[in-house]
Amino acid sequence: MLKLADGETADAVTVPAGKQIVPLAVWLAQKTTLAARGDIELNFSGCINACGHHHIGNIGILGVDKDGSEWYQVSIGGKQGNDSAIGKIIGPSFSAGQMPEVIGRLLEVYVRERQDEERFIDTVDRIGIEPFKTHVYATPIAGHTYQAGEDAHA
Repeated sequence: MLKLADGETADAVTVPAGKQIVPLAVWLAQKTTLAARGDIELNFSGCINACGHHHIGNIGILGVDKDGSEWYQVSIGGKQGNDSAIGKIIGPSFSAGQMPEVIGRLLEVYVRERQDEERFIDTVDRIGIEPFKTHVYATPIAGHTYQAGEDAHA
């Protein structure tokens, strides 16, 4: 399920026109549907108000503005319920153009490492975030040249 700031699922989502988030939201909806290989809660918030509850998503995405550009901070391991947890930020933020590859790489680790019908969050709990982080940052991601900044120390 893909949850966006309006709390609706991806198949009924509305996002502001003119934002780079529109193609990203569509791509994520298709990719997570494709990844119906397991149950994944992917929560997306467009600002620090966290209306989409990105911090408790198995994969959480927070949209931030840096000098007029859209950037996305990614966390994994969040969950809601009796054993709720706040996701951990995997590292420096990504440009909108990099996000499809970032999500794709996270899903590659999940598919490679999961056991039987294991959910995404169960795989994260079992192996930790390091294999996901390592795979995401293993090689440069096209879409934007990374420049060190405040996120370099995340």
